[in-house]
Amino acid sequence: MTIFDSKIKEKMILDLYEVHIIDFGHFKLKSGISSPYYIDLRLLVTFPHLLELVSDVLWEKIRLKPFDLIAGIPYAALPISTAISLRYNRPMIFLRKEVKSYGKGKTIEGIYHKGQHVVIIDDVISDGASKFETIKPIEDVGLEVSQVVVLLDRGQGGPRIVQKRGYQCVAITNMEEVLEVLYNHGRITYERLKECQKFIFKTSTNTNIKNDKTSLRYKKV
Repeated sequence: MTIFDSKIKEKMILDLYEVHIIDFGHFKLKSGISSPYYIDLRLLVTFPHLLELVSDVLWEKIRLKPFDLIAGIPYAALPISTAISLRYNRPMIFLRKEVKSYGKGKTIEGIYHKGQHVVIIDDVISDGASKFETIKPIEDVGLEVSQVVVLLDRGQGGPRIVQKRGYQCVAITNMEEVLEVLYNHGRITYERLKECQKFIFKTSTNTNIKNDKTSLRYKKV
């Protein structure tokens, strides 16, 4: 990654924090555990300039591998994939949360052809389970999933799990990097940094994170 790319990603992280898309406190997750941070990229629809920035950052990764269609996972990734489709003139499909009981009873909206390659886009990844809920219906109609690209890896081993099932999965950034940027720019305290790092270490299924001695390398300033 070039210095320019790194600066753009750093700006994105800081901007997401400023509008509380990246937020800190105590939040109950779907799993029932309490997290010291929360990422809500559904809020991007309120900030067009940020939606544009996120779509540009994702595009730089997506464009590196050939594909025919973009598919955003409902709901947070739908505005993101739509922005990418519009900005870069790439066709899009999307999976319905509920199958229509009338008309053509479609599961997937949009025009597609058997054998086309699809890049799946999502906002965050935890354990990767929701990605397979989208992959299966797409493959059931004869499409091929070429890659899964997410904006942020929460650190629960999702990309590794998806890759073990045979799919390329990449994350633009992760919580360790987000915390590093926010701490270095004075947005979070040392105490907040340590609290979040301990949570990531405790909940991570990624042995690379558990073996990374640099996770606790920051000194109080």
